[in-house]
Amino acid sequence: MRIRVFSILLILICSVMGCAMLQEAPLVEIPTSRLTCDQNPEMVDGDLKTVGTFAAQGSIKKEFVKRVSYAPRQYQRRVEGTLKTETLIKLDVPTYIAYVEIYPASTIRNLILDAAVKPPNRELSFEAVEDKRGIKVEGTLPVRFKVEREIHHLRLTANALEDPENVRHDDEERKMWIPLKGAAIREVKFYGR
Repeated sequence: MRIRVFSILLILICSVMGCAMLQEAPLVEIPTSRLTCDQNPEMVDGDLKTVGTFAAQGSIKKEFVKRVSYAPRQYQRRVEGTLKTETLIKLDVPTYIAYVEIYPASTIRNLILDAAVKPPNRELSFEAVEDKRGIKVEGTLPVRFKVEREIHHLRLTANALEDPENVRHDDEERKMWIPLKGAAIREVKFYGR
């Protein structure tokens, strides 16, 4: 008798849990028509053949300097401008996003995602997306980031890359300037309910 009651209770609990799981909306890709990116529209156009590139503003200066008169010259490397690049992606309305997939087209150094919901008549207040924060992405395979919250804006930040093909030299003063270029992304896809 007890086994029969226990079996019925177990079946009832499993049935209720199964119905609850079936009622939960499945995750779907957010259509590209709901996404905008003013700086890099190629990142959210739905076409994996197009590439959006972060805008880099700066260069790396390398030179030998003498800090004190009796010390030998030391090699110095300094960023002129900024190493950080960023782009902002906006959804048409605040939406629950489970995760984001980024399809890289180049190495991406120190990739950071921040999300925000813009309250009416207020400034954006970004919160960190903690999943894989500050990672180096290599290769072209997609990388998934858990967001698991309602967002309206997603900010992608990455370090610029050195452009060794366009190095400028000053041999007399023994200086070199390496321009910075932005990392490239083929697509950013959002998945939610």
